[in-house]
Amino acid sequence: MKNKLKGFTLVELLVTITIIAALTGVGYSITRSLREKAKMVVEVNAARNLIAGYLGHAAEHNGQVLIGNASKPNDVTNLDGVAVYGVEAERYPWRLAPSVPSVRGTLFFNGNEKTLDEDLGGYKATLRPNLGLNSTLVGGYFGSGSAPIKPSPRIVETYGKFYVSQLSDSDDPGGLIVFASARDGEKQTGYYQVWPPKATVAVWSRGDFKASEPSASFGFVDFRWGGKAVTARLGGNVELNTVDELRDMRHWSHQAARANDPNFTITSSR
Repeated sequence: MKNKLKGFTLVELLVTITIIAALTGVGYSITRSLREKAKMVVEVNAARNLIAGYLGHAAEHNGQVLIGNASKPNDVTNLDGVAVYGVEAERYPWRLAPSVPSVRGTLFFNGNEKTLDEDLGGYKATLRPNLGLNSTLVGGYFGSGSAPIKPSPRIVETYGKFYVSQLSDSDDPGGLIVFASARDGEKQTGYYQVWPPKATVAVWSRGDFKASEPSASFGFVDFRWGGKAVTARLGGNVELNTVDELRDMRHWSHQAARANDPNFTITSSR
């Protein structure tokens, strides 16, 4: 008697298809996770190079840190060596660029470097470096645009010197944030500044970070790495931090660190 060849039943086919689909989904999830982890490592390494350049700049200027946002800076040029003015010169990227090993890979990376090659790329790039500067409280925000608080003789007289201008101003450089993962007002990767949770009033929203919320709700800080942001500190160290960790004002303000007050608000010194 001849053996009869049996085909797959419909149920067996459906089970097989389901298993293949599940394995494909798992494989895609693992691949995506590994890809995101690799991009995070790129950002961490870029942050290390960026803060090294920042500290090198300070060393070359007798310990004076880069002004967070400059007012009418002179002798600022873009990657082509062409002089730039206005907000393009006020923001930190082109002022810090001579002190970093490479603009591509240090200020712009993980796909954001394509901004440099677009029309008006020099201007757009200064708006959206991957990591934003804590310019309000480190260096001081003197130029145009918005910031939680800007220095002026009257403001400093009222609130004291709330921003760091010299490396020696900070008692805890390893705790003070200089740069952090950022996103702009359109929720795109990168922005030239990040804001602290508080200034004279609360700046950040309460609750958990949601990518759907306006970027300003969390001071333009982007918790894009599994709910964490990369931060580079004045001591040269780089960390990954959650929203709750970065609500601590001691990470943002030398005054808060000195007062050992995580809920510090800038108040009148009179």
